[in-house]
Amino acid sequence: MATRRRGHSPKPSVRRESEMSSDGGGESSDGGGSPSSASAGGATRGLTPEQTKAGESKLAKVLTRLKFGTPMIFAFFLLVWLGHPYMVGLVCLLQTGLFRELVNVRYKPAKERKVPMFRTCQWAMFAVAMVHVYGRVFVKLGLAHSVAHRAPPFMGSIVLKSIKYYRLVSFSAYVAVFIGFVLSLRPGLYKYQIGNAVWTVGVLMLVVWQISGTTELIFSGLVWFMLPCGLVVANDCFAYFCGQAAGKKFIKAPFLALSPNKTWEGFIGGFLCTAVWGWYFAEWISRSQWLVCPQRNMDHFASLDCEPDSVFQVQTIPWPSEDFVVMTFICKPFQLHAAVLAIFASVVAPFGGFFASAIKRAYNIKDFDSLIPGHGGFMDRMDCQFLMLLCTNVHYRTFVQAAETLSHEDLLRIIGAMVPASREAFLGKVLTEYNCTGTCWPA
Repeated sequence: MATRRRGHSPKPSVRRESEMSSDGGGESSDGGGSPSSASAGGATRGLTPEQTKAGESKLAKVLTRLKFGTPMIFAFFLLVWLGHPYMVGLVCLLQTGLFRELVNVRYKPAKERKVPMFRTCQWAMFAVAMVHVYGRVFVKLGLAHSVAHRAPPFMGSIVLKSIKYYRLVSFSAYVAVFIGFVLSLRPGLYKYQIGNAVWTVGVLMLVVWQISGTTELIFSGLVWFMLPCGLVVANDCFAYFCGQAAGKKFIKAPFLALSPNKTWEGFIGGFLCTAVWGWYFAEWISRSQWLVCPQRNMDHFASLDCEPDSVFQVQTIPWPSEDFVVMTFICKPFQLHAAVLAIFASVVAPFGGFFASAIKRAYNIKDFDSLIPGHGGFMDRMDCQFLMLLCTNVHYRTFVQAAETLSHEDLLRIIGAMVPASREAFLGKVLTEYNCTGTCWPA
């Protein structure tokens, strides 16, 4: 009898330990505290075999993410080294992958087999949107004329004509796609087809319209693209590690129903760490002339040589204004811009991820794709970047570009981008307005 009681005595102890760890009261749930020693089944002291297996599974996921995430980071910096046009190519590739993943969310093969050319119409919508957006940006920045001047004469003339008629071409393509979609409607499938068409338009707003200003950011200086991307990645990492280290230890209230694994500690810790990291990250990347200099043409391997703008030079900056000074910063203005964007990256940009979580819950999917092991698809990695890039574009055009003055190089680029007739009329007006005999003075 005594032997039998001794054989059963450890069970209540094991049960109490597992209950403590599941309630979050034991140190073992945080991966620290009491020393561990091996026992039967591969478990450690204070952990059940199931908990040990779950811990090993988390470690395996982290290692998988590192294994496939590290090459992606190196590939990104390789494209940074190659230059601005290659970064624009990366953005186009990401937009294509994002569009594919999001339209596949509502894909139902049984219904779409009855709809001729439906997927073709979706991709035609994407192509028209991309051509229109990038055509407008390339013409605005003078990049289209740069391509025309560097291309062979025959191709150059075609590019120049396309610059004049690109709006007409985009409109004609849109009309053709619209008519094709209407003709593809089938009785009994109207609701499905109209629903998917509206979904496609929404996806185009997310992956094309929101990122439409990214090309302008890249050619204004790679720092304006690297900064928002780096802030989002840093905030994601900091929030994860802060949540793992202190999750629900100080604030027990749930953070958000859409993402039950997120914690207030992770959100707040990620905010604080991102703000500090963004300050020093901005100072570091703004040292490189390759990153701060804008590129005004489409040379594949451009040689950039410029005088860094004042926003990248250390200054004494009164805050909030020169008339009412509360404190003074001795830093680069770019670092203050980074601090503002870091706040947005920590507080607002994560809602892009929450929106992606809502989509996955609505359609009962775990990841948008299995393209990248441990990471999912493009959307799983880029969900917070949409708002961040849009915010950076608005911030740059409002507080940085608006304060710049046009240099003689900018004026020459604009004049060179004019069609010959407009250029001749402009120069004639300049000669009429000014007496240019060696030195130009107002008439």
